[in-house]
Amino acid sequence: MGEGQRIEDTFQTVGSNYGYELVKAQFRPFKEFKTTWERCGAQADFKVTDYLQAASDVVLEDFAHCIFKRIQKRRREVYTDRLRDWLRSQEFVSRNRPLYLDRSRNLRMSSKGESHDLQAMAEHLRSQGLIADCQDAYISWTDRPNRFRMGYCSLLMRVVAISSVLDSVKVPDFVTEYVLYHELLHLEWGIDSLRSQHDVAFRRAERMYPRWRESEDWLKRIASGR
Repeated sequence: MGEGQRIEDTFQTVGSNYGYELVKAQFRPFKEFKTTWERCGAQADFKVTDYLQAASDVVLEDFAHCIFKRIQKRRREVYTDRLRDWLRSQEFVSRNRPLYLDRSRNLRMSSKGESHDLQAMAEHLRSQGLIADCQDAYISWTDRPNRFRMGYCSLLMRVVAISSVLDSVKVPDFVTEYVLYHELLHLEWGIDSLRSQHDVAFRRAERMYPRWRESEDWLKRIASGR
């Protein structure tokens, strides 16, 4: 059975449990891990991230159930342990991260900047005991110097991107390191679709960074263009 037929059969079978009579589904090469859909009565049409193409039948079924539950109950999907384990696996990252990086249009594909070395900063954070392990993370500067989004990460692909606006002799090392620490914390906390990405516990951990307050003041000045 081809992958196109497999995804459609899976979603059709699962969809019938939720009252859908006709379900179409196909894999699509989205950059991010996402699924979109259109519904009309008892019919639905899904476009599913192709990062799931290598998933087993049971994992794909779990994912389909998550999506239908989200549609039916109008809430965030809850990943099963089996699905979460697959998304956290080295196999998933090894297979899909090259695709993700190839689809990324704003990465330098290097952690070494003109003024700051992100990989060296990650090692420094680890040596201080602020992060446990980030050796499998792919860390890169962005091409564009975004002043409002200083950093972002893909939890699934274990990719961290830091805005090149921070790669400047005018920006102290600790400010850039603080942003990197924030993103690496997200990787450490991992995948949990039930928890806010910036809840009280996360903020408490974030403030373990010795110069967090001073760093936040710097980031506000950079964002304002001062």
